[in-house]
Amino acid sequence: MHHGKHVRRLNKKWSHRVAMLRNMTTSLILQGRIKTTLPKAKELRRVAEKMVTYAKRQDDKGKDLARAFLREHPESLPKLYELAERFKTRPGGYTRIWKYGNRYGDNAPMAIIEYIDGPQDLKYNVFLKSLAYKQLQKENKVPSPVVQDKLNLNKKMTKDEFKKVMKRNQSESKFQRKLSKVMVGKNITREELNEDVDKEMERIMTLMKETNIGLYGAKPVTSGGK
Repeated sequence: MHHGKHVRRLNKKWSHRVAMLRNMTTSLILQGRIKTTLPKAKELRRVAEKMVTYAKRQDDKGKDLARAFLREHPESLPKLYELAERFKTRPGGYTRIWKYGNRYGDNAPMAIIEYIDGPQDLKYNVFLKSLAYKQLQKENKVPSPVVQDKLNLNKKMTKDEFKKVMKRNQSESKFQRKLSKVMVGKNITREELNEDVDKEMERIMTLMKETNIGLYGAKPVTSGGK
């Protein structure tokens, strides 16, 4: 029978493939995030989430299964049980994959794989940068695009203009829903989020002053408005 054998072979012998996944899983547990090719990241996700499931069992069998697969036991096993405590109430989906362009040379698709809700969670950092940039736009410290976010019912709009406004409003509401999910996942309050946003704004302003380049390539607004 040929059940359960539909996996990416990654152009390697089976023993080499298993050894590589053992090393990568150990590195992911120790570091929380690694960069690799996209096919390897997708295969690594299956194994990395299974290790957390073993640790959440809280019995000798689960510990033996994790110990048999991982390397560097004095460092990796305590880190694994920290992850199990973090995901105690989460039923699954412990990792996240971010596509990271293509590698120079062979043009292989690259990706970053990480355990979610960590101290340096990429998704949370992206939302922090977006919120900080929006706040800097309100304070006129960086140039802001001139857009109309609300429908003007007294003005006759073309079909394309109406679609653009609706799409912009839907994107904003979608961003707010994602932000709420991130706050629930990180288990933080709005006050704690505002503190992190203030720190991110200070970091962005310091970086802009040091490099004289605004965020996303935008020139910083000076006191003269130029």
